[in-house]
Parts: sequence; structure tokens; C-alpha cells
Amino acid sequence: MASILVLNGSSRARGFTAAMIRSFAQGARQAGNTVQVLDLRTLDIHCCVGCLHGGADPAHPCTQRDDMARVYAAYRACDVVVLATPLFFWSYSGLLKNAFDRLWALAECEPDELHGNGRSGALLVAAGGAHPAQLLAHFDYLMLRMGWKNLGSAVLLHTDDLDASAVTDVPQARELGASIA
Repeated sequence: MASILVLNGSSRARGFTAAMIRSFAQGARQAGNTVQVLDLRTLDIHCCVGCLHGGADPAHPCTQRDDMARVYAAYRACDVVVLATPLFFWSYSGLLKNAFDRLWALAECEPDELHGNGRSGALLVAAGGAHPAQLLAHFDYLMLRMGWKNLGSAVLLHTDDLDASAVTDVPQARELGASIA
């Protein structure tokens, strides 16, 4: 059984990314895992200022004090990190990128709490069109550099042609969640 943290980088509460997360969580919970979803749009998370002074206080890895403290606590308690995002300019949403950048403070802790540590990662992407290849390649590289096991990705394509309220299940996302043991 794994403890899974989903970082929801969508600014829409009932959009396609949320549908993917619901399906993923259903599959993951049915497989016996616990799932915590942090909706980043509801948190006050400042941008990383690149100060390289993180890690000095393990209780507060970053020098900034904001809602990122909730993300650090959830991260420290999880085995799997799922990045969930709409595709914005062939990349992650700003909400997700901002929060992930701030995780760097954990790499500055002694010992490094960010890289390796037996963690795994997965990616959920809702794409208006059909061109997520660059993001998928970046995610693969990110998993390599983080030293995390890459559990894979689920992509919902052509969301510009869909009605979000009609998407009640995303089988690829549900199956990805169910594959985590």
C-alpha cells in the first residue's frame, strides 16, 4: 500500500484535470492506496526566489512562510507524488511549476529530502490539443534527475472538443492509479 500525494495544478475546480484526478484516485484507492489531493489553486504559495538558503530549519525548509508548509508536510508523508496539470504552452501549469520549484528547499536539508528516498512519480495531463510530447519527455527526465521511479503518465487529449461536465471517468487515469501497489 502506498501513500499518494496528488499536486493538482489546475485553476479549474471542475475541469478535465479534476476528472483525471477523480479517476486516478478511484483506481488507486481500489488497489489499497491512500490518496491526498492538494488543490494548489486554493493555497497561497509564493514564487521561489532562488535564495539557496533552504533547509536550515527542518521544520520550515523554505525561508518563506506561506501555504507551502502544507505541501512539505504532505510530501514528507507520501511515497508517490502525482503531478496533475492542464497542458499550458506544452508544459506544466504555473501553479504546479511554482509549487514544484519550492520543493527545492527539501534538497537543501541535511540529508537531502527531495532526491531519491524511495519515492515514485506519475503524471496526469489534460491537453486541449494533441501535443503533450515535450511535457512527457520532460517528466521522464525529471524522474531520472530526481531519482524517483517513473510510474508513468495518463493523458486526456483534445479536451477543447469535450464538455468537462460529461467526462465522468478517464480509464487511462483510473488504470494508472490501480497499477500502483
